[in-house]
Amino acid sequence: MQLVESSRVHWPHTPTTPSASPLSLVPATNMDHSTNWTNSDAGGLCWVSDPTQAYIEAVFKGISGNIATIETIQGQTMEIDIQAPLASPSRKQKEPPRRLLQRVPVESISLNGVEDMDNLPSLHEASILSNVDLRFRMDKIYTNSGPILIAMNPFKWLPIYGEEVIKSYHNRPYGSQAPHCFMEAEDAYQQLIKTQLNQAVVICGESGAGKTETTKLMLQYLSVISKRYEGGSAADGMTMGEKIVESNPLMEAFGNAKTLRNNNSSRFGKFTALHYSPQHTITGCHITNLLLEKARIVHQAEGERNFHIFYQLQAGAAAKYGLNGGATSQEYTKVCTTVSDMNDTEEYGLTVKSMKAVDIADAEIDSVMKIVAGVLQLGNVKFTNSDNSAVDGASSGALNAAAGMLGVSASKLQHALVHRVREIAGEAPVASPNNQEQSVHLRDATSKSVYSKLFDWLVTRINMTLDVDSASNPKFIGILDIFGFEDMRVNGFEQLFINTTNEMLQKVFNDIIFKKEEEEYNREQIVWDKTVFPDNDPCIHMLTKRPIGLLPYLDSECQRGMAASEGEALVRKFNQSHGNHKFYEVCGPASVWRRKDGKRTQNEDFLVHHFAGPIIYTVSDFIDKNRDALYGHVHDVLSESTNPLVASLYPQRTEEDNVASSKMTVGNRFLGQLQQLVGMLRASETRFVRCIKTNETFSPSVVDKTSVLRQLVCSGVMAALEVRRAGFPSRMLFTEFVREFRCFSGKPPYPSNDKDLTAKMMKHPSVAGRVTEAQYRLGTTKLFMQADVLYTLQSIKNKAIEPYVRRLQRWWIKNQGQIQQHKLKRGTYMIVRLTEKAKTEGVHHVAFVQKILAAADAARLTAAGNLNRDNVSALLDLCETAEANVDKAVQQKAEAYRIRAEILGVLDGFSARVEAVKAEAATLYNPEAKALLTSECDAAEMALTACREEQTAAANAWDQAVMADTGEQTGGLRRAATRANLYASASKIKIGNASAQEQAATRDGRMAEAKSMVPPLEELSTRLLEEKRLMDAARAQYANAIDQAADRLETIPVEQFIMFGITNVSDAVAEARMGIDQAHKMLNSIDPEGFKAAVKYAAEAVEVAVGSAVHESARVQAMADLDEGAKVLLEAVALATIEGIQTLPDFERAIEASQASITVARDRCMIPSVEDLQASVEEALSAVERAWDVYQHNFVAKRRAARDKFNAVKNMWEGKANDNPEVPSANRRASGSGKALFKVKAAAMPELPTAAEKGQLFKREQKAPVFSAAAPSSLPDVSGLSGGGAAEVEPIPAAEFHTHVDGEGRVLEDVTDADRASDMEYVAKMAEAGSLGEWIDANGLSSYKEQICSYAAELHDLVEMTDEDVDELISESAMPKLAGRRLKKAISELAGAQVSRPVGDSNLGVSENAPGIAMEPPQYVLEELNEAPPAPTEEEYEADYAAAAAVAPPAAPSPYSFADDTPSSVADAAPAFDATEEPVAATGISSKFSDAAKVIVVNDDFTKYVETVGSDGDTAIGYRNTGPKPFSLTIDFGASTNTMVKEHEGNATPSDLRVTQVVQPNGMMVVVVGAADLAAGTYQYKMSMEGESL
Repeated sequence: MQLVESSRVHWPHTPTTPSASPLSLVPATNMDHSTNWTNSDAGGLCWVSDPTQAYIEAVFKGISGNIATIETIQGQTMEIDIQAPLASPSRKQKEPPRRLLQRVPVESISLNGVEDMDNLPSLHEASILSNVDLRFRMDKIYTNSGPILIAMNPFKWLPIYGEEVIKSYHNRPYGSQAPHCFMEAEDAYQQLIKTQLNQAVVICGESGAGKTETTKLMLQYLSVISKRYEGGSAADGMTMGEKIVESNPLMEAFGNAKTLRNNNSSRFGKFTALHYSPQHTITGCHITNLLLEKARIVHQAEGERNFHIFYQLQAGAAAKYGLNGGATSQEYTKVCTTVSDMNDTEEYGLTVKSMKAVDIADAEIDSVMKIVAGVLQLGNVKFTNSDNSAVDGASSGALNAAAGMLGVSASKLQHALVHRVREIAGEAPVASPNNQEQSVHLRDATSKSVYSKLFDWLVTRINMTLDVDSASNPKFIGILDIFGFEDMRVNGFEQLFINTTNEMLQKVFNDIIFKKEEEEYNREQIVWDKTVFPDNDPCIHMLTKRPIGLLPYLDSECQRGMAASEGEALVRKFNQSHGNHKFYEVCGPASVWRRKDGKRTQNEDFLVHHFAGPIIYTVSDFIDKNRDALYGHVHDVLSESTNPLVASLYPQRTEEDNVASSKMTVGNRFLGQLQQLVGMLRASETRFVRCIKTNETFSPSVVDKTSVLRQLVCSGVMAALEVRRAGFPSRMLFTEFVREFRCFSGKPPYPSNDKDLTAKMMKHPSVAGRVTEAQYRLGTTKLFMQADVLYTLQSIKNKAIEPYVRRLQRWWIKNQGQIQQHKLKRGTYMIVRLTEKAKTEGVHHVAFVQKILAAADAARLTAAGNLNRDNVSALLDLCETAEANVDKAVQQKAEAYRIRAEILGVLDGFSARVEAVKAEAATLYNPEAKALLTSECDAAEMALTACREEQTAAANAWDQAVMADTGEQTGGLRRAATRANLYASASKIKIGNASAQEQAATRDGRMAEAKSMVPPLEELSTRLLEEKRLMDAARAQYANAIDQAADRLETIPVEQFIMFGITNVSDAVAEARMGIDQAHKMLNSIDPEGFKAAVKYAAEAVEVAVGSAVHESARVQAMADLDEGAKVLLEAVALATIEGIQTLPDFERAIEASQASITVARDRCMIPSVEDLQASVEEALSAVERAWDVYQHNFVAKRRAARDKFNAVKNMWEGKANDNPEVPSANRRASGSGKALFKVKAAAMPELPTAAEKGQLFKREQKAPVFSAAAPSSLPDVSGLSGGGAAEVEPIPAAEFHTHVDGEGRVLEDVTDADRASDMEYVAKMAEAGSLGEWIDANGLSSYKEQICSYAAELHDLVEMTDEDVDELISESAMPKLAGRRLKKAISELAGAQVSRPVGDSNLGVSENAPGIAMEPPQYVLEELNEAPPAPTEEEYEADYAAAAAVAPPAAPSPYSFADDTPSSVADAAPAFDATEEPVAATGISSKFSDAAKVIVVNDDFTKYVETVGSDGDTAIGYRNTGPKPFSLTIDFGASTNTMVKEHEGNATPSDLRVTQVVQPNGMMVVVVGAADLAAGTYQYKMSMEGESL
């Protein structure tokens, strides 16, 4: 199986969240086995995880706290946090923490490694990987892991599959021989005989792991064994088993292809069931094929081939079938045409031979090849590009050739390809022309249909020959060769079905290996250390369960005809059905998931969390591929074929056929076959072979440890081994145990039942001394034993019965009457056995072995010719010597292999280091540095490769003679090219004419020289990478500076300036944008000075544009303000004229001065200095205000004079009336009536308005785009950098790029940081918050500290979190709603300090500043004149009055007079809006409360705030609605005698002692209560929500 590199940490059986970060290529397992390093002594051996070599050997040096210090065998010292791997992974981690594991050298147990990893003393990932690595390098490619056989692909031929090896495994007990695929086949055969139950072998692994070869080897073994019991050959010279073996080339030719991962990859699944007779011989075979990859017929990825038969036919019989021009000229085969070590001409001959072996007649072979040629020719047919497409004239020859090979009419075929016909039941067919794309699609669909039907026919035809067992339900041994998990660059329809198959097989594996273990322990009532088993049931249900599993859903869509959803629409339906499923992820541009090429996923993508890892699928043509139905009119054309085979593939259609074909989809057939296959596996005794692909380069003796470890974990090997190790893997029924080990039963009396007897037998003195009670358990029906107990019992039994066996042997020999004859037979047997052993072990070509075996054979002949004691004794002596010599040769070979394994392991370690350096070299920017490092890597790589070849060649010398003997035997190499390469490799052992010792010394010297080249490489790489890091840091800082400059530029409202007819701003902005674009391009340069200059130019251009915008904004606003001032002057003159005071000298002087100031200010609008311009404007407006004040003073003085005159006249009349009765009284009453004829009141004394009453004199509305900008950011220094960078990057003083810009955008001078104020609010707030932990505690989130810390390493990480990230954190932490809101509020407040706002009113239209840029208050924002000038003093009033009274005549009241009920200006009449004041009904927390307020969380819907306010110690009490619905709140102070509400906020309805308010969601009710009142009284509150009391 293959684990896909994911964007995240995950268990192989547990789906993960989309926000997790990729920490490791290897998912975690239950194998933690952490060691308590605290008590460890320095010098202990350990393993440390490594990203490139999986695990490397190290020595423990010491520990301080949680930090362990270790030293690797490469001399590198590391500090490892031993607790880090145990903590929950953080989304901020970029790589997984290193693990530290105990190391017990495998060599201490066995120099050849451990054959069954149940026996490893230390069981964890590192020890398992080390064991299989050691054995693989010694060419021991098979290792047992409990019931699983691990097969490592050696990518070379090994002499372990010959006849002698087959003999050595036959009739041997399971486990008595070294692990081998033959041992699994033999065990299946023996169990079939013993239990009469069907047997199955599931061979799994990723592409290129060796599944197909393993299948062929097991079939070969079973065929050879069966042949021994058949008593002769079949009539045609071939047995049934041999026919089965010979059918493999045929199946491979039509079903295998070259892929990027495997040169002979099976593109279909195959279950081969070998039928057995009661006499245990093969009587037949049935092959079931699964899901041929039909898409490969018409399209192949770059570097991949079509099915082998297309190339074999063109190489072996091109002329016969009209295929000219070679594979490159054919549309379906031109992508890739050759495969290394594969001769297509030779392979074609083997394919034809294989077809004949399964009784396919010559005429049928010819028909098959014609169909293959017809498919190739059909792919060459082209169509015109039009709505009514037709066959292109240039490809008419291809059309005729295709029609000829398929035996159909060319004209009918042409018409069928360029038309589509809709067939509706009960109606006539409707034909319509195709466009070019539709015609190509129909052509390809026809090709796929023809080839897939041909493949099915071949399987059926093979079964006709092989499946001849007459029994209705014969016993079988089934071998399943199935494709592994696939994760291609683009995963489509085929990959979904392939991976669904693997998911189902993984379920079978889990059930058999894991759940059956648990079930048996529970059934037998055995107490054991239980382990959590992986379970992929939910994933399988999501894929296959009706009605909304992905595959059934796809079938249901196919039934909708033309309305079926495809692509994005189909994925939307998947998302709706499974969007919340834990094994399904919604993809799209906004998701976190990325395709294999790193691009964002699209809306037609979805993700499934398979057991092997997350895989993204792209929905394209799923409906058409699932229907897999050829248009009826094309079917009809093919059914008329003169080629009998084609006609049989496409029989005449009937109405029933049409209905059945519409319902039968690929998904239906596939799920049916899959369920049937799974049922057979569950009904059989199933064993598993896990094939491991050792490297991606197909190189012999090379191990990619990270890839191997990934495959071991994801295939379930690690978990299975852990389960069995924790329990008792060996078990026997009590009856079988008693029968097998009766010798331990002792003396009578015997217990009445087998369980008690077994217990007694296990306490036999011979057993109890070597097997403790902790090593076994008694179940209800079985005896459970640890891994080594059964072997120990066998040893004890053999030793116990040995005297009796010898006695029987002596009795038998005595009865023979010919002791010397027996000895002669024994010697002969020994010679045969030693000869077979020598061949099996590959040492029969060793000179001293050959010599002693020849001498022993000569002695045998002598003794046979002259049978006497001396000759027989000499024979037996030579046999014993021969046995010792054979054993010695085997030991020497094993030692040589072991030494080679160690050397190759070391070389591979150095090669991995070189590869790592080479990968780092590819990332360098400086071409010279890259070339230097790459050339040094190449040199070291060549030296290491040469050493590897020498060591491999030296080892191959052992196998050279074996290759000569077994290369042509059954099971040997099929391709001579590979054999020739191995001979060439073996010949490299000779180094001149030197002796063996000299050759070894030369090799060792070369290897030491090659190894010495690596450390300097790493030092050079480290130095160059540091330079690159500095360059990257500088680029990142400069890129950030460019982004900040671009953000500053975006704050300029260019469109508004254009609307005002101001073009120089837009020109400056365009120039700045060009500078920014050029700076971005220059950042890819390796010249630091170049991109520094480009960035500086861009920054200066931005400042020019900003300065221009500032100046133009200020200039236009100044003109508008001056126009407003001029209007005020005209009004003042007009009013003064009405009052007749316009000629007063002080008024005239004030008017003249104001007009002069306005003129001067207008003239200064063109000066570059914004500050001077604004000062001139303020001065002019102040002069206008002074003139207005003079007018007001003169007006008041005139009114006072008029009042005094009126009062004087009134008093005069009053006096005269009193003195002379004839003078009418001012009160004028009717004579005698007492009623006043009129009433005279004294004139009111006019008063000057106060400063508050005057209000705002000038409207000063915004007349231009008001623009403000912060100070520019500083740029980093790149001094000393070259190419990759050579010096540490330190920011230079900000003054270097802080510039003062004039009104025209010119840079006047450089200024220092002191010239501009920095916005330090964000930094201060971060410092105030403290560490992340302190911040969590301060905000009442301590209960969730672990979860928050797993998401963020520091406070700044929280600021960067999006709303989705916060929601995900709340969900994963299982926070209640209130805690979640508190977290969101705290993060929002923390992030709120990041951006400072410019000063001034909020309604000035200032553009928002770019986020993340610290802004300082601008110096040039015009302040509103909200305050009137101070009123004149009383002395000034009197002086003005006196002067005005002397000259001003009385006048009528002015309509502009400042009476109490008349506004002094428009500004006074309209209510002013203060942007800093919150509306009364604003939601959220009231401004009454600060951060120091006491917060009381009452429940999820209600939070209370209390804080002392004001100087009197009053208390503000707030009630905030944090729930989703409004509630009614009544606060009742009725229990108090003197408590009163002093103040309230919101829409409350207060009474003396009660306040009632409806509080909306996120709203707040606030009351302020006096301190004394609150202390003396009590209060209560009542809340209700929608009538329900809270």
